[in-house]
Amino acid sequence: MDAAARILDSVVEIIESDGYDAVQLRTVAKRARVSLTTIYALHSSRDELILAAVEAWMAAHSYVELTQHPQEELADGLMRLIRCVFQPWEQSPQMARAFFRARATPGGHRLDRQGFEAVLPAAGHLLAGLDRDYVTDIALVMINLCYAMVGRLVDGTADVPTILSSLERVMHRLTSDNTRLATQRPAAGAQSGTPTLDFSLFSLFGPGIGEPSDPGANKDGRAAPGTDRTTP
Repeated sequence: MDAAARILDSVVEIIESDGYDAVQLRTVAKRARVSLTTIYALHSSRDELILAAVEAWMAAHSYVELTQHPQEELADGLMRLIRCVFQPWEQSPQMARAFFRARATPGGHRLDRQGFEAVLPAAGHLLAGLDRDYVTDIALVMINLCYAMVGRLVDGTADVPTILSSLERVMHRLTSDNTRLATQRPAAGAQSGTPTLDFSLFSLFGPGIGEPSDPGANKDGRAAPGTDRTTP
């Protein structure tokens, strides 16, 4: 393994064992058995070094199996690709945090570009021939929602299975014919009211969530991510 690869591997090892803030150039140099001069010759700053390590990890874990399955339906195919991206973070939550933080550093747009360049070719057969505005609307909703869900994963308000379940619900709505559901109303004279919402789908702090008596709550009263809840 060459010096460049050892350096990036060392950064990932430090992140996974001790977290983002533990990455220090001297520690990386010692672990990778290289000089600080070698690191600076390859990476302009600590932020850029971590960014490069996150890129390498994403390429090896989240984007490695993004292949085309020609017989897939649109929703199934897009969700398969989303799962490929999110599921590795379930085993490596520190790398999800590193992705989130590195994306906010100078040059962090590289992570966005890497994702697009990996996912779009694998999704091409699913989108081919579809109305351009329809594809744009799906992309607008799902891409922004995916990034928002990374934030929830990082702050501990949702785990990967919960996130994937939520994304699947949204994908179903985006790719289904919702005309009847959006227009159907009770017959004249029939009793109706505001639908009862399960606020746990949106936040840990909605009405009736996180009460001390909640059996799925943590010590601070918040419901644990992924815990099923019944709205009163």
